[in-house]
Amino acid sequence: MKFSIILPTYNRAESFLSRAIESVINQTYIDWELIIIDNNSIDNTKNLIESYKNNQIKLYNISNNGNIAKSRNLGISKASGDYIAFLDSDDYWDQNKLKKSFTILTNNPIYDGLCHAEYWLYPDGYKLTKKYGPKEFFSSESLLMRGNSVSLSAMVIRKNKIEEINRFSEQTEIITAEDYDLWIRLAGIGTKIAFTDESLGYYQIHNLSESSNILRNTEAVISVIKSHLNNKSAQLNLALSNCWINAGKQFYLNHSNSEALRAYSKSITYDYKNIKAYILIIGLIMPVKLYKYLVKLKNI
Repeated sequence: MKFSIILPTYNRAESFLSRAIESVINQTYIDWELIIIDNNSIDNTKNLIESYKNNQIKLYNISNNGNIAKSRNLGISKASGDYIAFLDSDDYWDQNKLKKSFTILTNNPIYDGLCHAEYWLYPDGYKLTKKYGPKEFFSSESLLMRGNSVSLSAMVIRKNKIEEINRFSEQTEIITAEDYDLWIRLAGIGTKIAFTDESLGYYQIHNLSESSNILRNTEAVISVIKSHLNNKSAQLNLALSNCWINAGKQFYLNHSNSEALRAYSKSITYDYKNIKAYILIIGLIMPVKLYKYLVKLKNI
C-alpha cells in the first residue's frame, strides 16, 4: 500500500514547513511519496525542499490565485499512491501515522479511508485533544446538519474515491470550505470512513485564525450548505443555524465573546427552536481559560 501525501504551501519556509516535511520523512512506514505544491513562494521554500535530497519528495509549482483547491487537485493528478493523505504546511504528524493507518485499513478492508484524532495547538500554548466520528457521522445528512468538524490533515482516503467525484471543487465561493464540500460528496457516493480516537497528528491554530477569517470561512460553508440543500428549506434553516453555532464556538475559543454572541444570535434567526444556541449564549459568562482547563481535565 502506497500513500501519496499532498502538501500545498506558500511562504512557510521560515515558519512551519520544515516541521511538516520532517514529520513525513520520519514516518515508520516507508512506502510513501510527498507531493509538495508551491504557490510560487518568494521565500526560501525551493531551497528548503531541495536541501532534504530525498527522491520521495516531489515539488511542483502553481499559481493558484488564492484557490488552494487548485493546488490540491494538481497534487492528486500527480499522485501514484493507492491512498491520498493530506497535510497542510502548518500541521504535522505523529511518526506512526501512516503505519497505523496501514494497519487499520488492511485489517478492515470495507473502509475506503481513515480519520484519526488530533491535537489542536493554540497560540496561547493550550493543547486540545480533538476526536472525530463515530462512523455514522460520515453521511451527507450528518455533515450538512453538524457542519465540517473533520480536519483535512487527519484524513486518508482511497485515490479512486476522490477521482470518482472529480476531486476538489474549485468554485471561488467555497474557498476555505472546499474540504467540507469534498466530504459531503464523498459521503454521497457511499464512501466508508473508519475513525480512531488515537491522536496521530497536530493541527496548528495560529494568530492568522482571526475573526475576519472565521467569518470568511463561515460564508464559504454557507455556500456549500446552500448548494447541497437548495430545495429543502426546513433542513437548510437548521443547517445554517448550526453553522452559526460552530462559528460562535470558534469566536469564543479565540477570546472574541462579542463576535460569538453575534454568531449565536444569528443562529437563532434561522431556527429559534435550536436550544444549543441559548445554552451557548449563557455559557459565554464562563472565561475561555476556565473552559479550556475543564476540557483538558476531561481528556486526561
